[in-house]
Amino acid sequence: MAEAASIHLNARVRGMKSSLFTSAEIEEMLQQGDLQRLIERLLDSPYRTELAEALTRYHGADAVEDAVSRNLVATFNALIRRAQGELQTLVSLFLQRWDLAAVKSLLRMRHHNLSPEQIGAGLMPGPSLTVPLLSELAAQDSMEALLTGLAGWNREMVRPLARLLPAYRDAHDLGLLEEALDRHYFVETARRLQNSEDEDLQMLRQYLRMEIDRINLRTVFGYLQGSKSGPLADERLLPQGLLPVTFLKDMAGSADVAAAMEKMASTLYESAVEELFPLLQTHRFAPLERFLERIVMHEIRRMARRDVFGLGVVMDFAWLKYNEAVNLRLIARGHAGHLPVGRVREELNLA
Repeated sequence: MAEAASIHLNARVRGMKSSLFTSAEIEEMLQQGDLQRLIERLLDSPYRTELAEALTRYHGADAVEDAVSRNLVATFNALIRRAQGELQTLVSLFLQRWDLAAVKSLLRMRHHNLSPEQIGAGLMPGPSLTVPLLSELAAQDSMEALLTGLAGWNREMVRPLARLLPAYRDAHDLGLLEEALDRHYFVETARRLQNSEDEDLQMLRQYLRMEIDRINLRTVFGYLQGSKSGPLADERLLPQGLLPVTFLKDMAGSADVAAAMEKMASTLYESAVEELFPLLQTHRFAPLERFLERIVMHEIRRMARRDVFGLGVVMDFAWLKYNEAVNLRLIARGHAGHLPVGRVREELNLA
């Protein structure tokens, strides 16, 4: 990796990081409980340009969501532009994670026949799956039309989906499509990087393996909450993660969710266990995804501190920026819907 290019990029990223809201500022915006005050605060922030434009077309939470999403896309693309050579390739590859997440949100929306308003904060853009393109694709009225549109945008990313469309139609199983995307990006990329000795490539591979764990743990907990008509099939779990498939199957064989959590306490993800146990009382496991994201973010931060000129610094900032965007959208929707502060905070990640 060209050292000068890496040093230059990371110096720029540290400057961009200084403009992020602190956890205390996010908490203050949440506690205010007033959408108009949130808008006024964002108009006096790095979101001012996008929000001023959004307010000419939308009102309230819709304007905040549009502005925050456009700012996120602009930030992702600034990271790509400011990287050079091989580093630019790595940054682009890493940021594809958010394009992939946007594709999966579109598939989920179409599968359940939801509108963009109903899916809410779950419909986030990526570096190339921008807000206008996301809106255009969200307007497609069938899964076939959506896949055609996605292929026109990025044929390589969605290549596995076309051959699975008949099977999806027969089984009406969204998991077939989501798993194919996850294998194509997370698993295959982690496998390709397996023998690399480059520290930045190994850092990226470590991150991808944690993403695979996040997906697998979600599968395990979903299985434990379901009917459990038989053992969890091996093919439901993705390889190449940090947690072995044998361990995950052992978790899935636990008597209940609490027993599975106890087993998770012996892993890298032990910090999530204490936060998850209170959810057993409410049977609300929606925050699980955010808990696991928080652990991924903390691990990336350790990577960034270990090599202050490595790819980890870019990954850390990108996750912090994405997390800020999600938090702001959730707060805006919470204020608009007059939701209790505690309920909204449960969904936030105040990393």
